[in-house]
Amino acid sequence: MGQQYGLMDTFEDIFCERHELSPAAFGKRVFWKCLHRRAIPLVPILSILRPNYFDPERALIARVRYAEKMNQVWEELREYFTHPSNQGWLRRRAGIRISGRRLIAFARIYLPASGTPPPPYGQRPETRDLKPDSEGMQPEV
Repeated sequence: MGQQYGLMDTFEDIFCERHELSPAAFGKRVFWKCLHRRAIPLVPILSILRPNYFDPERALIARVRYAEKMNQVWEELREYFTHPSNQGWLRRRAGIRISGRRLIAFARIYLPASGTPPPPYGQRPETRDLKPDSEGMQPEV
């Protein structure tokens, strides 16, 4: 049977213990594991032309490393996607960034679930249960 982790173990603690890595290796491993595949060939180029381009990703990883439950990862991702430095065509349309779905799937391997994920980015809670009709959007009953 596998190792039992305490409630205070973080994403970084669990990941590093399972893979026998030092905490210093955590950020780099998560970065490469969670990048959109189309971003991988551009990392060396952007690292030279725009050395700070991946700073939002590094900051996100620095925050999720201390997560103890999935709801903390969801909240950090929500902040990441709505932050002003995470705008622009390369990030939004071309996907030259970390994949939120990849990060969630990866973190779920190591962290216990808790709560429910927040509503999708940019969606207001009051519009979640509306359905279209001939006169516009009407609440479901």
